[in-house]
Amino acid sequence: MHRIALPLMAALAVAPRTSVAVPAPAPTPPIGASHESLPDEFRRARVPANLLVPLPRTGGIPRMVPVRTRPGNAGDWERHDAAFAALRARNFTTGSSPKVRASGLAALRECRDPAAFESMYRALRGQKPDVVAAMLDSFASGGDEGQYALASVAIQDPDAAVRAEATRRLARPPSPGVLAAIDDGIRAQNHQWVNNAGILAGAVHAIEAIPQLIFAQYVQGPADDGKGDRAWIAIGTTTSYVANVIPIVGDNAAAFQPVIGQIMEGVVFRVQDCVATAYHGGVHDSLVAMTTFDSGTDTASIGWDMRAWAKWFDHTYVPLKKRQDEELAKAAAAASPAP
Repeated sequence: MHRIALPLMAALAVAPRTSVAVPAPAPTPPIGASHESLPDEFRRARVPANLLVPLPRTGGIPRMVPVRTRPGNAGDWERHDAAFAALRARNFTTGSSPKVRASGLAALRECRDPAAFESMYRALRGQKPDVVAAMLDSFASGGDEGQYALASVAIQDPDAAVRAEATRRLARPPSPGVLAAIDDGIRAQNHQWVNNAGILAGAVHAIEAIPQLIFAQYVQGPADDGKGDRAWIAIGTTTSYVANVIPIVGDNAAAFQPVIGQIMEGVVFRVQDCVATAYHGGVHDSLVAMTTFDSGTDTASIGWDMRAWAKWFDHTYVPLKKRQDEELAKAAAAASPAP
């Protein structure tokens, strides 16, 4: 897994719509359901602070939570890299006996050191399902840093089945570690990670990510890769003529071989640069699903218009969340014991 700390631009990097076998977002309760009837994963003691203020007019969207730094130090990481490389070679090779393999799986599940999680993933990704499951079980028992590791796997791993298993082990509602990984994924330059982060936000109902998702639905940018023309179209006529002759001499014989030249008359249209729009279907679908449930109104009609989404967020959603936060504060005050 990679820890990402990239600045967020006004228009975030997004990826094209993909059809990948990924876990579907958690089913949302019907619109208008009371807070008391909500599953725990949809409840918040108070409305997240970033949903109580309008979107910034300049700069980027603030992070949901601070950037995570890897626990431990360089010495710890080097030691864990060597330990898990040795474990893989000793316990998980083709010739390993069932007993040796079971011993290795038990060692993985017993690991609780957050500084070891990245080393473990680098050494064991791509292994057989039992090894990957043991690794994910270790993450699931590793507190909030383990939640960050699980969410990072759910975003970054190329195997859809592994991403699904990591998502299944995440706690609901999402912890700060999960929010940090989603934030990192949305800000990544890897288009697939951005899309996966949007899907994960919907799967764990991370309403805190709604501002980021609004601006992560699509992005426009130059498609020039520095390898010449992007395309060209020629419309014209070609005329052939004898440009030269080559004498060919033999015994009692002589001849000439013509060299044919060509003249083209017409127009050549060269495309040297262009702007590409990349769409994130997973980000958009999660945004619509969460906002429709949380606001009680169908937001699908807003479509892909970022300006319309920003206007809806500032003038409809923020006032709604402020009222909800006031109600939650009153309910908490009423439930607290009198002094």
